[in-house]
Amino acid sequence: MRLLQAFLRRYARREARALLPHVAGGRLLDLGGGEGWVAEALLALAPQRWACAADVGAFGLAPCPYVVYDGARLPFADDAFDTTLISLTLHHVEKPEAVLDEAVRVTRRRLLVVESVYRNRLDRFWLNLLDGRLNRYRHDGAMNVPLGFRRPEEWRALFASRGLRVVATEWLGSPLEHLIHHPLLYVLDK
Repeated sequence: MRLLQAFLRRYARREARALLPHVAGGRLLDLGGGEGWVAEALLALAPQRWACAADVGAFGLAPCPYVVYDGARLPFADDAFDTTLISLTLHHVEKPEAVLDEAVRVTRRRLLVVESVYRNRLDRFWLNLLDGRLNRYRHDGAMNVPLGFRRPEEWRALFASRGLRVVATEWLGSPLEHLIHHPLLYVLDK
């Protein structure tokens, strides 16, 4: 388990460096933040900001504010955060539309959504196999693994249906990682 956490923490630091230029304002929510490693890494890069991670279980390991919520309604006021990050989370929830709606409600300016996408059947096969196995080990098997992966254009359609404007997209990860995993960042403005 230590090896997995070390890998996740290293991945979070790389992701935070890629996300930081897109973070708007001083208050950030890491929704579906898991262990809280990305929020921690963002705070290390930009200590003038305040970040909080939220998830449906007490998965937090990083020393940053962490909130457990019921998966339906976030315990925050409307527009409480300038930016909300939803990283590699929506494919794990049964109703991604509802989670996205809550993110939109609590966000004033910008959403950063990172999702594993597939472009063909082989991509989908690898995502199902590897993501499912990896996440069965995280959090002692408590992580939901519906594997609701989508194609890039399907995520775009969902964002548009919520009135979100895609202002940028960016492939994250290394070329080696792209052989089996395709994380795509969507920068979305309200």
